[in-house]
Amino acid sequence: MRSPLDMHPRCTGRGPERRGFSLPELLVVIAIIALVVGLIVPTISALRARARTMQCLTNQRSITQASYAYATDNASQHCWVKAEGANLAPGGQFERPSALEQGVLFPYVGEIKTYVSPDEPTNPYVSTVSSDRTRVRSYSFNACLGTTRPDELPEFDDDFTAPMFGVTTPLSRFNTTTIGTIKQPQRMMSTLVEDDSVAYNNQGWLVLPQTSNWIDWPAAWRPNAITMTYVDGSTESYELANKDLPQRWETFGHRWQQPADPASGSPAIAIDWKYFRDRLNPGVLPNSTMGFGN
Repeated sequence: MRSPLDMHPRCTGRGPERRGFSLPELLVVIAIIALVVGLIVPTISALRARARTMQCLTNQRSITQASYAYATDNASQHCWVKAEGANLAPGGQFERPSALEQGVLFPYVGEIKTYVSPDEPTNPYVSTVSSDRTRVRSYSFNACLGTTRPDELPEFDDDFTAPMFGVTTPLSRFNTTTIGTIKQPQRMMSTLVEDDSVAYNNQGWLVLPQTSNWIDWPAAWRPNAITMTYVDGSTESYELANKDLPQRWETFGHRWQQPADPASGSPAIAIDWKYFRDRLNPGVLPNSTMGFGN
């Protein structure tokens, strides 16, 4: 006679037979995994982009604070980078790291990598050897912060006149020369991320304030995150209103005047140009409604 224990399946050493996943079950699992990945990847990408933006703003804030400290100690700021002679790569168009190290702001900044945006395509980060096409700096100062005509380079004084647009007065007349001449530090742009594949920007960043003329343009590596700082140390990330501008800048180059809008038959609103123009030297620099004197 068999005991009751012999009849219990757990005592026989042989439980119910196991089976694998069926095809429908596998498809459901794969679909769930794909859905989760689809939700996570964009989030991670957005977080990384935000981190790059924050780093870019931090870099520029450090440079702006260094500029303020130098201006406080020396009354004004010129030649924040020393792009001349041996500090230039072969061809004389791009800077070597020594141009940053010998600039007047470097003792206040302290690190070369602070001059480079994490979005910079070449992204050299403290490279000790620069080729003739390597950018070691991603940022430029507002030209109206005393950099349109540095004392050391007086020959650039007339470079930004444009008689064809009614601008016959050198824009350096409207520069700030000391901290006390800045009328609206909370609205005056200090630095911005700048792209120039032709050469470094040694005269400061500028748009022609009289008309929608892009003398320079901001770096649009990410058109929804053009970073800048203001003189008071605050920061901003700006999104271009006209998404086709980066392609136009690359096509037409410097000093391109944004044309009339053919759809409306009236001059283009040029929202982005106006945005940057109004931050050059608010309260001092004449704009399209104030005009220029001789």
